[in-house]
Amino acid sequence: MGRDAPPDPSRYLFLAILVFAGGLGLAALTDGGRTAWHTLTTVPPAILPILLALSATNYALRAIRWQIFSRALHLNVPPGLNALYYVAGFSMTATPGKLGEALRLWLMHRSHGTRYESTAALLVADRLSDAVAVTAVVAITVGWFAHYAWMAAISVLIVAAITALALRPALLLSVIDLLFGRLRRWPRLFVRARRAVRALQRLADPRVFLLALLLGTLGWCAEALSFSLLLRALDVSLNPMAGAFIFAFGMMVGAISILPGGLGSTEATMVGLLVSQGVPFATALVATAVVRLTTLWFAVVLGMIALPIALGRRVQTGAAGA
Repeated sequence: MGRDAPPDPSRYLFLAILVFAGGLGLAALTDGGRTAWHTLTTVPPAILPILLALSATNYALRAIRWQIFSRALHLNVPPGLNALYYVAGFSMTATPGKLGEALRLWLMHRSHGTRYESTAALLVADRLSDAVAVTAVVAITVGWFAHYAWMAAISVLIVAAITALALRPALLLSVIDLLFGRLRRWPRLFVRARRAVRALQRLADPRVFLLALLLGTLGWCAEALSFSLLLRALDVSLNPMAGAFIFAFGMMVGAISILPGGLGSTEATMVGLLVSQGVPFATALVATAVVRLTTLWFAVVLGMIALPIALGRRVQTGAAGA
């Protein structure tokens, strides 16, 4: 990304909104529309601030985790501004595979001169700890959906393998050296790749990664709890742990799909699991729509508010990354 070219999330955002609204609208029409609308009117307004507060708790814990990773990399970015950049990154959540969230690295480089080879490790560790946290919630709650245990087990094994690889920088360095030995081209690219892996090695310290994992898991548990509370408010007699599994499993499927914000795959998974438990389709649809509005879209709104503020920062201080 160019230093002075502000990123534009609007093209992805418009498409994501269209897909989200269109998909839910079509689903509602299959149920006659009126039933879903009537169910929506039964959502107690008092529950909405609680759902938003739990989502905000998730974002706050993850922002703290981002700061912990940044401190481990010795990045000279003030905590307040670092949190601002983290929230601003949510404006690009509705991009394929959430790759647009790399905007955070661009903002840090633009205002504080951090090196991408250092902050790339920051992004990798952040995404990896999210994956581990969501998978942990799935593993803890899968007992209420025993017939999905095999899928949960496969997910745990895949995430564990990726985590083990990322936390063993020596192996990654060997792979980089092997590739360079075969290609003998782009030496600067491979040097930067080695620097990024060495930065990742600092984040592999158990004292850093385990604390980050704890914060991430607590954050995602807060959002899973919000879904269970919403179901209770809609008079759905489902065990809270089952509700947590449905939410976390939907998030995991959405992440695997690499679709923008998991749109379509996450919603279909959540609705399908709810219906399989005897929840009326209209209720399942409304519960899914509301929880996505108070999680995914709440994050996007916060990101869109934070982004102009972050772009207003012009505090180039020279190289700040190791």
